Order: sequence, then C-alpha cells, then structure tokens
Amino acid sequence: MLESVRPWYQNGLQYVFKDAMPGIEELEKPTRQRPAAPEARQAKPVQPNLERQHFRNQQPSAPQQNQSVQQNPGHQANHQSVAGQQQQRPLFDRTPPAKPSRRPQPQSVPPQGNPCLPDPNSWPAPWSTLASRITPRLQIFWTYAQLGQDLSGQADTERRKLFQSLIGYMGLPKGAISFWPCTTWDGSGYENKADIFWKGVESYGVKFVACFGDHTRSLIAPDAPSSSASVHINGVQMLMLQDPDFLKTLPVEEQQLLCISLLRLPLF
Repeated sequence: MLESVRPWYQNGLQYVFKDAMPGIEELEKPTRQRPAAPEARQAKPVQPNLERQHFRNQQPSAPQQNQSVQQNPGHQANHQSVAGQQQQRPLFDRTPPAKPSRRPQPQSVPPQGNPCLPDPNSWPAPWSTLASRITPRLQIFWTYAQLGQDLSGQADTERRKLFQSLIGYMGLPKGAISFWPCTTWDGSGYENKADIFWKGVESYGVKFVACFGDHTRSLIAPDAPSSSASVHINGVQMLMLQDPDFLKTLPVEEQQLLCISLLRLPLF
C-alpha cells in the first residue's frame, strides 16, 4: 500500500473510499499474520541479549552481597548461642581468671651455713660476745692477730676505722661478715688460740676466712706458704691479706685495692 493513503485510513475513511483505496485489504489483516521484514527478524533477538548483558555488567556483585547478608545473621546467632551456653554453665564448672596472687612466687634461697647455731654461752670470752651476734647469714670470718687486743677494751681507733671502711666497701648484707679472734690479750702480749678459731669455723659452717697479716697466718695456718694469696685448708678457702697496722696507714683507695680479692669470693 502506498504511504500516501495511510493517513486517510487511520482517520476512518476506509469505509467511504474503500473501493478507491487499493491495498486496503492488506492493512485490515491482523498484524500477527503479516510477515516480518528480514531486518526486523535479525534485530529482535539481538536487542534482548544486549540488554541482559548490560544488566549483568551493571550488577556483578549483587549475588555476593545477598550471600553475605544471609550469612551474617547465622554467624551472629551462632555466637550468641555459644555465649548463652557459657553463661548457663554451673558456677563450679567455670574456670576463674588467673590472679597475680596465684602465680608461683620465686622461692627464696636459704642462707648458707648451719641453721643450728651453737649456744653463745658455750664459748669463752671474748668469743661468747661475738657468738651472740652471729646469724645464719654468716658467710665469712675475718681475723687478725691484734683482734684479741681490740676485744679486750684496748681497741686501736685506726684499726677500727680501717675495718669499718672495708666492710662498707664489700657491700654485703648485715651479718654476712663476723670477726672471730685467733688470739687473746693478757695485757702485755698475745696468746695463740688457733684451736678455738678453727672450732668456730667448723661449728658455723664457714667456707671463707680473711686472714690479715703474715703473723696471723703463722698462728692459724703455719704450714701455708707466706707467698700464697689464697690457700685451702680442710675445704675452707683462706685469703692472705696485708697486716691491718700497715693498711691503716694507706689512703682508702689503696686499702681497697690491696683487699680487692675479697670482692671476688663467691659469697651468696
């Protein structure tokens, strides 16, 4: 049908000029009976595919988002269920949290030496006075030949200052050092009491002795060589140091330097 007659047909004039309008029968046929043009048949299946592909490209992550949303509620419900079970457990089945007070405390090392100390009254004077001050912390005996005189009431002031300085230089706890005489003073001279000295070393379990002066060495260890800086006698280590009457004349720094071997003892 000519396109020039289409407006007339659409305005309802087909019934008036039906005979004068060729091809009107073709226009009156149903649309589904008219064959589609070749170009239309090719374009129709292509267009939906393009639209679906475009829709997929626009929403690639929609399924993953939906899956994540569906999984989260289940995970939360499972977590709430476990928490509820823990709350419902009986009190006796719950493990209390660790407290600082329950942690094992480091065990203190007991002081060396014999814990059963002898009775101070079992010693004669002046040892009995010193024995009353000895504690289980005792580590070493200090002795010198003039100690008997210093304990008799005729103490030398300079010697006392010397030993006070050396004790502070050692830096040991109180009670770790004790003086134990090897002589007594009769007012005019010294009397050798090496037997009482070694008995005290054995009774208190002392393992170290500081021997000040060669004269002292000749009293308590006459067989020890005078040139030795340290000797061992019956399991006891004895350090050979300078005579206190010589040390007291030196400056404090030199006194400490000559007694530095005391710092090397494995005390405590």
